Amino acid sequence: MPYDAAMLAAVCREVNSMRGARCEKVYGLSNEEISVVLRGRGESRRLYINAGSSNPRMCFESEDAENPTTPPSFCMMLRKHLGGAVFAGAEQFGSERAARLTFETRDEMGFPCERYLIVEIMNKYSNIILCRDGDRIIGASRVVDFTTSRLRQVLPGMTYETPPKQDKADILDADRTALFDAAISAGDAPADKFLIRTYAGLSPLLCREIAYRAGGSVDAPVSDCDGGRLWAAFSEVREIIRTGEASELTLVYDEGGRPLEFGVVDILEYDENGEKYKKTHFDSPSKLIESFYRERGRVDRVSQRGGDVVKLVAAARRRIERKLEKLREELEHAAEGESYKRTGDIINSNLHLLSRGMREAELIDYYDPECKTVRVTLNERLSPSENAQLCYRRYAKCKTSRVMTAEQIKLAEAELSYIETVEDALSRAKGDAEIDELRAELAAAGYAKALKSSAKGRLKSQPSHPDKYLTSGGYTVLCGKNNIQNDKLTLKTAAGGDWWFHVKGAAGSHVVMITPDGEEPPEADFTEAAMIAAYNSSVSHGVNVPVDYTQVKNIKKPSGSKPGYVTYKTNWTAYVTPDRERVEAMKVNAKK
Repeated sequence: MPYDAAMLAAVCREVNSMRGARCEKVYGLSNEEISVVLRGRGESRRLYINAGSSNPRMCFESEDAENPTTPPSFCMMLRKHLGGAVFAGAEQFGSERAARLTFETRDEMGFPCERYLIVEIMNKYSNIILCRDGDRIIGASRVVDFTTSRLRQVLPGMTYETPPKQDKADILDADRTALFDAAISAGDAPADKFLIRTYAGLSPLLCREIAYRAGGSVDAPVSDCDGGRLWAAFSEVREIIRTGEASELTLVYDEGGRPLEFGVVDILEYDENGEKYKKTHFDSPSKLIESFYRERGRVDRVSQRGGDVVKLVAAARRRIERKLEKLREELEHAAEGESYKRTGDIINSNLHLLSRGMREAELIDYYDPECKTVRVTLNERLSPSENAQLCYRRYAKCKTSRVMTAEQIKLAEAELSYIETVEDALSRAKGDAEIDELRAELAAAGYAKALKSSAKGRLKSQPSHPDKYLTSGGYTVLCGKNNIQNDKLTLKTAAGGDWWFHVKGAAGSHVVMITPDGEEPPEADFTEAAMIAAYNSSVSHGVNVPVDYTQVKNIKKPSGSKPGYVTYKTNWTAYVTPDRERVEAMKVNAKK
C-alpha cells in the first residue's frame, strides 16, 4: 500500500494551505468517490477523496472529473451539511492512515457549529464519515453494522471511534534507545520485516528503503545494519509523519514508463538499476499522487463502467484471430494448385502410356530438365484424359480459392486493425461519455445491438470533445479520442492547410495542428505535435516511435471504409520518444 501514514501527513499539510477557504461545491462520482471544491485566496482547488477498496487516497486534483447527472445519496448529504462551510483544517490521527477535516458552518437553526469529514485510507476498510459536534455520525460512504464488524460499527447516530490500534509500537513515540533495543532483540531477522512488524505507520516500501540505507540492500538483516544510518533513515520518516514536511517526494517508473512506486523520501533502492527504472521528483504530494493513480484509476473505471465494451471487443478480436488462422491454412492448401496443374500436364504428355482402370503409373516429367520419372495417382474409373481434366479442375478451384481467400484475409486484417483502434481508444477512455461513444460506434459498426449506456439510472452523459494542446510556439493541436471523433476532426474540422499526424503502422489518434493561413510551423512545433500523436497511441511507451505527418488536403477516406480509416500520400516521417510530462504540460484542461 504506497499511500501510507507519511504520505497522508504530507497531504494534510498541503490541504491545510487552504484553511479559511469556503466549500463551494461537493461532487460525488460515486458513494466512494467525492470531490470538495474549496475556494479561497483567489483560487479554487478540488480536493478528491477516494474510499474505494482498490486505490483509496486523498489529494488535490488538477483535472475536473466527469460528474454524474444524478449525484449519489451520500453526496447529497454532504452538500446539505458542508455547502458554504469554511474549511478550518485537516488533522491526522497520530500515525494512522486516517484524518479529520473540520468545517465551520451553521446548523438548521442558524447557530454556529462544526462538521467533520473523517477520511480513512485503509484499503478495503477505507471510509468517508460525516460527523457533527461530539463526533456523532451523520452518515458514511460505507455503513458498517454488527453483521459486518464486531470490533467497530459505523452507523448514523453512533459516536465515531478511531480505528482499533494494531499490536505495534507507535513510530511517533519511538526514540533512539527504543529502536536499538528492539533491533538487538531482532537479531538476524530481515530489517524491513523487523520494522513493519514492530512499528505502526510504516509501509513495506519505507521499511525496504530504511533497510537499504542502513544495510546496503533491501533484504539486509538487522545485524548488518549500521546503527547511525538506521536511526537517521528511521527518524527522517518519523519526522515526516510528525510534521508532514516532505522535500523529496519521489515517483518511480518501470522500464515500460508505467508508475511503479511512490514515497515521501528519495527511493534509493532503485538506483542500482538506473537504466531500468526512472525517478521523478515532485514539489507537491497531490501532483505525485495524481500522476501515480491517473493510469491505475482510469483502468479501474473502464473495467467497472465499460466492462461490456471490453468483453465485446475482446470477443471480436478472438473471433477475427480464429478466422484469420483458418483462412491462412486455406491459403496454404490453395498454394498446392500448381502441383495439380503440373500433374495434369504430365498425364497429357504421357497419354499413350495410360489406359482406363490404372490406379497409378510411373510417368516421365518432361518439365524436369533431367526428365525424371514421377509416380502419379489415377482414378481407375476415369479415362487418362478425364484424369488430366480432373487435375485441371482442382487447379482452377485452388486458383479461385487463393484469390478469394487472399481477399478475405485482407478484409479480416482490416477488421482486426479497426478493433485495435477501438482497443486503443478504450485504453485511454477517461469517463462515461467516451465509453458511451465507443458503445455507439460499435453498435453502428454492426458488432452488437445498441449497447446499454453506462449512465444507468441517470441522464445521458454529455458528448466528449477532442483533447486540446498548445505547443511552445502557440499552435493549437487537437487530438481525437475515438474513431468517430477522428473522422470528424480530420474530414470536417481541419482545413486543408492544417497538418495531420498519426503514428506509423499502429493504432492511435488522429492529431491535427491548426495552422492559420496554411503557414508552416517551426520544427520544434512539428516535433511536439508528433510527440502528442505518439503519446496518444498504442505504442506510447516506445522509443523513437515513427509518426507520419502530412497536410490535411492529402488525406482521403475510401468509400465504405471503417470509422477512423483514411489513406494519405506525400507524407513525411518523424521519429520521437513520447514524454508523458511534456505532453501533459501542453494539454489545455477544458472546464466542464
